[in-house]
Amino acid sequence: MTTPATPIGGADEEVKEFSQDGAEVTFKFKRLSQYNPGESWIHMVYGPSKTGKTFYAGTAGPRTLFVNIGEGLETLMAPSFTRLYPDAKNMIVVDVREITDKAMAFDKVTDAIDHALKHFPNKFDTVVLDEATALRKFAMNKAMELNTAARSNTIRGKRTEEFVVPEIGDYGREMQIIEWFLGTYIPLFKEHGKHFLMLAHERQTFGKPPRVGDEPVLKRVLPGFTGKTFPDQIPAFFDDVFHSEAVGAGTNTVYRLRTAGSEIEIGGARHGGIFSVTETNPSFLKMLDKIKLATPLPTRR
Repeated sequence: MTTPATPIGGADEEVKEFSQDGAEVTFKFKRLSQYNPGESWIHMVYGPSKTGKTFYAGTAGPRTLFVNIGEGLETLMAPSFTRLYPDAKNMIVVDVREITDKAMAFDKVTDAIDHALKHFPNKFDTVVLDEATALRKFAMNKAMELNTAARSNTIRGKRTEEFVVPEIGDYGREMQIIEWFLGTYIPLFKEHGKHFLMLAHERQTFGKPPRVGDEPVLKRVLPGFTGKTFPDQIPAFFDDVFHSEAVGAGTNTVYRLRTAGSEIEIGGARHGGIFSVTETNPSFLKMLDKIKLATPLPTRR
């Protein structure tokens, strides 16, 4: 006799099954309407230097764990920022730049995040990583250390003790380490209900000019990661990938986030219909509120 299926109601329905190897597997079923948007926002902002990326990260507010591996702290202590966001001075900062052993710096980033999630997860809602270029350098140092250990009997065995040019295998290992970091910590942030904002510089690729002497043609604007295709793969880890830009100069500078991609520019949002194509002087917390409220943009007539 077949047992009738349990009807799915508004509350979670938990089902336990056993796989072929005898391991217990639990499934939870619930209606889409029971999910709350914005519980864990996984977000990347990339763009040129001095286009307001760190300023935007500071708008995540005092309940932020700010992992500083770049040069962003001066921005958050500048009067132009503190005047507008005085409470940001209470955010938690871990400065990994102080690590003297560069081959250990990548491990210190992960150790710092692990420690915070274990010992004081109630002290912060958002993790900011500022920024990806420095994380790449840390990953490269880690890659060279690992690859050096693997070839310890060769003449390159002590190459991390002096200046050397990375080899092809080092770049490949660097990309593996970055992918491991995102693939490991993004699910962890979601499990803990934390938001994650990664900042990155941009990378421009150019094609051949139509005629000799003409300017090269801009083909793609990508997040600044190593590899030919890797910058296309990285955005897949994130809910929303925005491009930062600055218009004007001096006190008249306007900072913007472009939330939609184009033929040459990588970008886009899983939270479609919430953000304007261009968000001017954006605030992280206000944009998070838009996601949580899920208020659609007004329809143009």
